[in-house]
Amino acid sequence: MSLAAFAAPSSAGVGKGGPGLSGPVGLAKSHTPDREHLGSHGAGRALLCAPAVSAFLVAFRNKRSVRRQAAKEDARVQTMERPLLDNVITAGVKALEAAELNRVRSSSESPSDANGNWGGEPREWANSDSITQQISTVSQMGPLAQAKQFIADRLAGEYDAERIGSLIDEKVASNKIMMFSFSTCPFCLRAKQILQEDYGEEIEVYECDQEADGYAVRAELGRRTGRTSMPSVYLGSSVYLGGCNDGGLGGIATLDKQELLGNLLAERNAAMSSFAPLDWLATLGQPDRQQTLKKKKALLAACAEAPKNGVGASDAVKDKVEAAAVDLEALCPSNPAQASLEGVWDLQYCTAEGSSNGKVGPFLGDVTQTFVDDVKFVNAVEIGPVKVALQAEREVLNDREIRVTFKETVFSILGIEIFRKPTKGAGTWKQRFVDAGLRVMDTPSLFVLRKRRS
Repeated sequence: MSLAAFAAPSSAGVGKGGPGLSGPVGLAKSHTPDREHLGSHGAGRALLCAPAVSAFLVAFRNKRSVRRQAAKEDARVQTMERPLLDNVITAGVKALEAAELNRVRSSSESPSDANGNWGGEPREWANSDSITQQISTVSQMGPLAQAKQFIADRLAGEYDAERIGSLIDEKVASNKIMMFSFSTCPFCLRAKQILQEDYGEEIEVYECDQEADGYAVRAELGRRTGRTSMPSVYLGSSVYLGGCNDGGLGGIATLDKQELLGNLLAERNAAMSSFAPLDWLATLGQPDRQQTLKKKKALLAACAEAPKNGVGASDAVKDKVEAAAVDLEALCPSNPAQASLEGVWDLQYCTAEGSSNGKVGPFLGDVTQTFVDDVKFVNAVEIGPVKVALQAEREVLNDREIRVTFKETVFSILGIEIFRKPTKGAGTWKQRFVDAGLRVMDTPSLFVLRKRRS
């Protein structure tokens, strides 16, 4: 029945007091003038319409409510089966992720001067012969690789694959060296150090664990490269270097060990120069990177032929180290004395006698030089639980020389300070070669120090 049927009863029914209108309304018609009859007639229609319309609206609303509830139930029946399974799987993946993050946190190193303020997973995991590396290699094949990709996809959730793909493509194409990384990953750290400290390269880094699209980027990289592990390093769109020790062309550390990385970087530099022909002006007067790298490796190889810290080295080895140092000195960057030295430097070789080379009586310890800032630094010798630290300050005299003033010596055992005493003394050190990872200087004894990879 329509709304019009409720709102417009027949005039016959009203006028005669029939089925359309009965009782008082019919009496009103016979005992009132026409004027009143007309008013009474309008009132009667209103009285009739009000409950009818109200009843209709209530029925209409109830019917819509029933339909709406039924639709909800149908939708739930239609969608609960697969999402329920998805939710269970996703919850399981999230639980695995939480467990993994807890494991990483519990095994991570505590930042300190000794480890260069590194707060990520143990750095030794990145060694090519570590158990962690072996597990990583195995997990990149067959069902394990598929399982890792599945987990990466679940963690990423739904994402716009086209947009994420474009993001990756743009970064790879617009940067000379593009690295996708995790900020606490030791493999990523090692790859960064090789490129930045050994090769002096500037790299663009996208930290997947710190970016809003990081999980999606990781999942998409996994589909492209077959590996969800980090790092993932590109030299332009056509050259995928891989990770640290594996993937792609072999990985950063592997290519470095095979002496292939330098040539690949040189080719990329040449390709980028074609897009920026005036870039050569920035390197005008600077030593050739590839030659510098070869000379650095030759010096470190010569130092490795000597006993620890150079103590007891033969004359032949001493001559070889000195010759390699002279070759490298010719390629020293400008103003070596003014270079920032902040960080921990490990002694590789020296010709000094006494405690400067780490020898105390019959014992030979580890020697480090830690620069707190551009002025303060600490020379330290550690023999087992015993540490002797000589605190000092430096002053730049000119482009190649610094003046060193000693302040005090601190003795400690197991990290507990036993005593300290003022120490007097000063000297001038000549900086023969300084870059981000290696230092060669005369005190006047020859010292070769390598920056500790944080």
